[in-house]
Amino acid sequence: MEENGLAITESVSKDTSDEAGALSIASVTEVVYSHLRTQILEGTPADRPLKLNDVAAKLGVSTTPVRSAIERLAFEGLVIMRGRKGASVAPLSLNSFRDIYTIRRALEGTAASLAAPMLSDVEIARMRERIDLLGEIAHSGRPQVDLYVKSEWEMHKICYAAPGYPRLLKEIETYRRQGERYFRLAFAQGVNVLDDLENQRAFCDACCARDAVGAATMAELLLDVTVTTVAPLLRDLTSMLRDSH
Repeated sequence: MEENGLAITESVSKDTSDEAGALSIASVTEVVYSHLRTQILEGTPADRPLKLNDVAAKLGVSTTPVRSAIERLAFEGLVIMRGRKGASVAPLSLNSFRDIYTIRRALEGTAASLAAPMLSDVEIARMRERIDLLGEIAHSGRPQVDLYVKSEWEMHKICYAAPGYPRLLKEIETYRRQGERYFRLAFAQGVNVLDDLENQRAFCDACCARDAVGAATMAELLLDVTVTTVAPLLRDLTSMLRDSH
């Protein structure tokens, strides 16, 4: 992988270059989107330019799927579009963070309250499977953040899907994706995975007890912990940037 963080792995780059004609634009776009998103979440510096031609050349694809992938990342708040100046990696922002997490708190608290009383025995069993997996990941010595985040969302999604409100579920997923960089920052800056696991278990237990109030409370608490950890970091960052100017 190249130093600038935009080079795709060798297998994907060559395969995509050789097989682009056989793949739909949507498939190639998904590969490009997933790669760029992973790089940003793993620390591509803010304001790093994402020039269509450069990215396309590094990934061995045309500019069309790159443009589509970047537009999708801009919708998630990970990229800023600056007209003729092109796109660049979005900086972390205290205002955006507060906005995202205020909305998430309302959406997920509401969904948990609606869902908990409606969970079936099968859905409860599936949630227990996911919380057990989270426990294995958290106690593995060197927890994999990607796997932890994926499994945590799978557990919550089982709950939030139960009431049968697809638009609500879609909005939750959209804002969770927008907030993922901040969630990862919380882990990087001091949130103990075992503490998070304890709160995740409490959320799961409330859901399994079909306790609407308890499930909503824990869904909101999980978000509040991230806010408590990340907001001071972003305030300091904002102050540093202001002082540097």
